[in-house]
Amino acid sequence: MSAMSSATQSTTPSAVQSATRSTGLSQPYVYFVPLNGTLSSADYEAGLALGWLTDDEVAKVSRYRSVSARNNGLQVRLGLRAVLSLHSELKPNEWRFSYGAKGKPALTPDLLAKTGLHFNLSHSGEWLMVGILIASNAEQKNEPTSEDASNEWVCRPQQAICFGVDIERERSSTDIVPILNHYFTEAETNTLLQLPEELQRQRFFDLWSVKESYIKARGLGLALSLKSFSVDFSRSQQCHIPLQLIDNGSKPIELHKLVKLKFTDSKEPAASDFSWQTVMGRLDEEYRFAVTLGLASSAASTLATEPYSIYNTLSCTQLSLDDLLNVYKES
Repeated sequence: MSAMSSATQSTTPSAVQSATRSTGLSQPYVYFVPLNGTLSSADYEAGLALGWLTDDEVAKVSRYRSVSARNNGLQVRLGLRAVLSLHSELKPNEWRFSYGAKGKPALTPDLLAKTGLHFNLSHSGEWLMVGILIASNAEQKNEPTSEDASNEWVCRPQQAICFGVDIERERSSTDIVPILNHYFTEAETNTLLQLPEELQRQRFFDLWSVKESYIKARGLGLALSLKSFSVDFSRSQQCHIPLQLIDNGSKPIELHKLVKLKFTDSKEPAASDFSWQTVMGRLDEEYRFAVTLGLASSAASTLATEPYSIYNTLSCTQLSLDDLLNVYKES
């Protein structure tokens, strides 16, 4: 087996399932997979030939007019399936997905009940980010069933978990002022503009990544007003955590914990019925990421028998798509 075997020993299905049984909720796992922007036609066809994608997925990927978009679409789908299989006995071709009203992907209800696995993904520029969280099956009533799949996908009280991730590439060409005025709260805008000018763009993308991770956790996309909540970094703490690498080494990456979400309307169900945690990190100088988790107040005590903190348990790993594919080619 390839170098992936040693790099993924800590995230084998048995290890994850053991942790989940004892606490009801696993640590959050985040994977960063670099995307190849110059994928050859032969590699593209080889990716399809694996047979992992459904006919619908193949059709969606093939409809992209841009070669780069088509290549990214294929790599994202292959990468997601390979990462999910690191946490399950299911093979990459066995995963099936359902989609919320605003397009948020999730496992089909039967696979969610079988695996307890929640995921979210994001891609920007040259990176795919996949976040995974596993809950005990006894607490599962999170994703829409066939009866309510057509309804708005929101965090309802009977849902135990809302989970979202986002990765953003900092772009020097982005005119941030109009976006601030349109999407950011007055408190966020005022705080950002008080920073030295050279730090304002950096903080803009920090805020944007957290906001995106929250609305992705909610499953509403931009149908949810970005001014309905604000992100507060005033009491955040900067630290460093290891990013595990394929060669079994690691490198430190910057993480900001104790980032707070504040809601414009305190009576809004997401504010009153859920407790929220979020972290923001920097993969490098160009890319930052965020992870947001909402636990229903009614289920928090059964999901986690001890105080649960994504700040202290977040696991980050960088894996290449080639190594992910080789694991399943050789198995």
